[in-house]
Amino acid sequence: MIRFNLQGEFNVPFCRKPNRFAPAYITKISNQVQAVVDVCALGDYEFQCQDYSVTISEASAGDLLYCDPPYIARHTDYFNGWDEEQERQLAHLLVDTKARFILSTWHGNKFRMNQFIDSLWGRYSILTKQHFYHLGAKENNRNPMLEALVTNFSAFYEEKKSPRAVQLTLLDKKTVFNG
Repeated sequence: MIRFNLQGEFNVPFCRKPNRFAPAYITKISNQVQAVVDVCALGDYEFQCQDYSVTISEASAGDLLYCDPPYIARHTDYFNGWDEEQERQLAHLLVDTKARFILSTWHGNKFRMNQFIDSLWGRYSILTKQHFYHLGAKENNRNPMLEALVTNFSAFYEEKKSPRAVQLTLLDKKTVFNG
């Protein structure tokens, strides 16, 4: 992700941390992208590039909408592309949809709460998870944020941890041959 400050300069410490783009990290990202490609190839999915209001109005009961608008009132400019009127319009469209939806937004941080959580999204199921952003012009301005997923269906959060792989060698003393 590349972000810019109001002067048009990078506000993400790009290339200042030697391990930021280590080969293992690039490989991990590449593998994640390939996994998405593989999953998409298995199903009958349709991706459209159109205004969100059109997409929501076309959705039916068997569809799942994932809405990820810019976070309202977070002082992120996005070229002034998302405001209270659009947040309210999105809520109005989603209240009428027959489709299931997941909305990604922010819930709060140590300084303030998202005022729209209660007023627009409080009628829905809300899952939260704390996330630390490594973005910001100054390191002391980087703080944890409580992220929120809003759904119009019963959802739960279950974190699954991968078992730790153990590397053994052929002549490892722990290796036992039965046979």
